[in-house]
Amino acid sequence: MGLISICHGISSTCLIQSLLLNFFSYFRFLNKLKFKSLIILLAFIFGTDLYCTNRDSLLKIAYSPSSTDSVKFFIYYDMAWDYLYSDPDSAYTFSKQAFFHAKKSGSARIQTKILNLMGSYFQVKGDYVKAIDYYQKSLNLGEQKKIDEAVLVALGNIGAIYITIGQNKKGLEYQLKSLAIAEKLNNENKLASIYNNLSLLYNNFLDFNKSLEYGKKSLAIYKKMENVNGICSAYGNIGNAYMGLKDLDEALKNFIKNNELSKEAENPYEECTSSMDIGEIYYKRKQYNLALPYYLKAEEIGEEIEDYSTLQSVYSNLYKIYKETGDIKKALVKYEKYVSVIEKLNETSSKEELHKKEIEFEFNRRAVRDSIKNAEANIIKDEKIKASKAQIDRDKILKIALTAGFVLVFIFGIVIFNRFRIIRKQKEIIEIKSKQTEEQKEIIENKNKEITDSINYAKRIQYTLLAHSDFLDVHLGKDNYFTLFHPKDIVSGDFYWACEQDNKFFLAVCDSTGHGVPGAFMSLLNIGFLSEAINEKLILQPNEILNYARSRLINSISKEEQKDGFDGVLLCIDKKANKITYASANNSPIMIHNQQIIELEKDKMPVGKGEREQDFTLNEIKVQKGDTLYLYTDGYADQFGGPKGKKYKYKQLNNELLAINKMPLKNQAETLIKNFQDWKCDLEQVDDVCVIGIRF
Repeated sequence: MGLISICHGISSTCLIQSLLLNFFSYFRFLNKLKFKSLIILLAFIFGTDLYCTNRDSLLKIAYSPSSTDSVKFFIYYDMAWDYLYSDPDSAYTFSKQAFFHAKKSGSARIQTKILNLMGSYFQVKGDYVKAIDYYQKSLNLGEQKKIDEAVLVALGNIGAIYITIGQNKKGLEYQLKSLAIAEKLNNENKLASIYNNLSLLYNNFLDFNKSLEYGKKSLAIYKKMENVNGICSAYGNIGNAYMGLKDLDEALKNFIKNNELSKEAENPYEECTSSMDIGEIYYKRKQYNLALPYYLKAEEIGEEIEDYSTLQSVYSNLYKIYKETGDIKKALVKYEKYVSVIEKLNETSSKEELHKKEIEFEFNRRAVRDSIKNAEANIIKDEKIKASKAQIDRDKILKIALTAGFVLVFIFGIVIFNRFRIIRKQKEIIEIKSKQTEEQKEIIENKNKEITDSINYAKRIQYTLLAHSDFLDVHLGKDNYFTLFHPKDIVSGDFYWACEQDNKFFLAVCDSTGHGVPGAFMSLLNIGFLSEAINEKLILQPNEILNYARSRLINSISKEEQKDGFDGVLLCIDKKANKITYASANNSPIMIHNQQIIELEKDKMPVGKGEREQDFTLNEIKVQKGDTLYLYTDGYADQFGGPKGKKYKYKQLNNELLAINKMPLKNQAETLIKNFQDWKCDLEQVDDVCVIGIRF
């Protein structure tokens, strides 16, 4: 059978418009060259093709720091709907991301969409109480803000749940309210889902002709929209209507289409029920050899998704088929499974309660059917009057059309001739524009090369300030450390820096605000303040050094409430006192001792303007021979990747460090970068990566 249609009212136009804003900002400098025609052409191409990009491309846009909250919302929102039936848990993950950006956007319209999406997730999972709760919130907000589309979607989905749980009277009430708004808005997307639900509702009322009528209306709109899940569901409901009308041939045709599309849409619920329906028709015809593979497929999927209601019918009919064909052993197996499913179904509902619900269903069904018939009697009468008047009007129009047709043919000939002349002239203009476009492209490429060359030169400057390997070899030992430095862009906001003062060796591993060129500027400024504290002010306690750097940052660049600065760890190895101390800002060093992970203390505040501006804490590390200390920024743990595009996370990184701890340190760096690339795969790197390991 077809599933209850869930409305979501997505607007890809909003997504395209939001992304175009980012696109235009990237090409803002082109206005200086007066190439507005080029921008409009590129924006048109970009807008029409954007929604067809693959999931990875959309995720790259979502992860981009330059994307607005509205853009990120619509990407995660689309992804959640895409996964809703095939992988509900992934859909829930994306919906939570969308919910976060919806709240940040402050848009009531967007918030109604995400509330509806959350309700749809719980509806698919079968938690109807939570689903109605979210739908009701969306309905209340839509009515409060007078957002007709949100009210329409919420009413339709609440009605769909009532249909699912058998309260058809309430289901009809909500569906008809939703239908009135959909017709007012002329919203074909919603009309399709409401027609689909009405088809299922009338099928429950045993009014199979009405069910068929609404099913075909739904199918026509879904085909126009090329909505695979909708087409699939509509075929299922049409098949049910034909089954009720005893037209098994038409029912079989529609169930087969339903089954084929369910595979294309990766919808296991539809594939399971359609396989059972096809098997049932062949079973009724005693074509057991044709029925058997469909029942077995329904059994396989039903067991996987734990659809015990469908499995009950499947096991029963498989038992009968094997019994009829003389395969007693298999018949016994299916009968035992049938009994087991009955027991599972009885665990959740007593026979008395089931009987009560059947009575309630029958009462509601008859009451709703009577009220529908009375209401539709007046509708049919009005429709006949309208049809009669429409026929008279059509006859008049036909006479006028025949007369005007001859005139239009003559005018059309003149227009075609004139159009030919215009097209020839337009072709000449296009050739000129094409040449201008090539010239403009060359100018842009040259400009980009100049910018890239400048950034590469800045990279050389930045790398000279990082801790040099020769310097680290002297103070840490050539084979006693490794550095992994992998910027997101040409230049980096992450840095590792070292110096020596008064027989004390200092090593900093830090993550400046931002990455790319802005991050690189911040890293140079941060290195400068650290160097100033140690080499000029002779401040030799790590916590005091961070206090000084924070003060300099706030006085220099945070006067207008900017919160720029850095997170990181500053390590001090006192060779004279044989002591190791450190101070940490939002970053915990990791010590591995006796194959145990020890997460060291940190101060939960940045070096810069933040919610807390207390003094940093001086911490001391007690190390033994063979212990390994790891310092890293957040870029490695925050990288998206893996089979489901999720973050790597700190726990997984620390476990990886524990696993490779016994390797030579140089090999550890190689293993870490390989693991990072394998996890990231084809996704964009989201941040700079810096990891340093030291063995004592």
